[in-house]
Amino acid sequence: MDPATLENLIIKEIRKAKEISRRDLAEGLGIAKSTAGRRIDSMIERGIVRETGIEDRREVGRPRRFLDLRPDYGAFAGFDFDARYLHAVLVDFNLAPLERRRIPLPPSPDRDAVVALLRETIGEFRSRKPRLRIHGFGIGVPGHVRRTECLAVHYPYIKDWLNVRLDKSVGLARGKLHIENNTRAIALGEYWLGPHTGTEHLLCLSVRTGISAAFVVNGQIVSGQNELAGEIRSWPVDARRSLENAASVRAIVDDASLGSDRWTEFVDSCRSGDRKALGALSTAARHHGETLARLVTMLDPEAAFLCGPFTDLEELYLGKVRHAVSRALADDDFNPPPIRPTTMGQFAGAFGAAALAAAETRVA
Repeated sequence: MDPATLENLIIKEIRKAKEISRRDLAEGLGIAKSTAGRRIDSMIERGIVRETGIEDRREVGRPRRFLDLRPDYGAFAGFDFDARYLHAVLVDFNLAPLERRRIPLPPSPDRDAVVALLRETIGEFRSRKPRLRIHGFGIGVPGHVRRTECLAVHYPYIKDWLNVRLDKSVGLARGKLHIENNTRAIALGEYWLGPHTGTEHLLCLSVRTGISAAFVVNGQIVSGQNELAGEIRSWPVDARRSLENAASVRAIVDDASLGSDRWTEFVDSCRSGDRKALGALSTAARHHGETLARLVTMLDPEAAFLCGPFTDLEELYLGKVRHAVSRALADDDFNPPPIRPTTMGQFAGAFGAAALAAAETRVA
């Protein structure tokens, strides 16, 4: 194994672990302790890795020195968008947040508007942190993607969003830009950055302009043969409507027949006890819960996460979803897993995209 590849593997292992030593790295990577030691010493000299402390132990033998990544060695940027907002984050080399931005998209956005906003935000991140090198960029893209081609294939709610080569469109080299479906980016964010150490089986349901799901199984994101895993928007909920047409943000605010800023008004109406709004919320929560239950029976996850504006209603919404899941699983052998909103809220996809960039960009 060449030194650069080994160093990138070491970076991944240190980033994932809460506490790790040279010996842990050697055992985990299946290499000699002397090899691990030489690489670590070199990375310390170059400012990539630092020693953070010594384990508290009373046993005989040399105590382990724990290792960490130097936050100031560089940064990563992550982006996530649907048809309503662009979320952008900048994280340090240890994936701690430096900056986050939530940017409204214009009504009925088109391809040119989204690409221009991505290019502008990338430029602003670069200019504001001139002394902190941004090693890589990640974008959580709605709809179908082809990762190796940096290609956004299609998303129906952004006009002309068809076969968009994102590396060329935003002016980044292929090795610096990594894309993923945005719901899978959310799941990666929970896996890499959420408080779920040791959790290898996660399920995420994203309900925004559209609806999709993502899965982490045995610590690996599931994409499928054609990178279409989790595209559940067309699942039927009754004889007339699909899941997305019945229970997305777009569908619910249309059904609620509210004013210009319809989602905010819908949330306010639910909190104030409006019967029509609460009825629409109950319908959506039932569809979301029944969908989660179907996914639970297929994947048997340790935890399930919900992402999107519905979670702003907290237990008013989450309680209804949990009830629907429990009811749908009542005759099966499955106990419902813990069902929570994403740890990082509406920025979960952007943080996941930044974590993806950190995992896949060669920086050593």
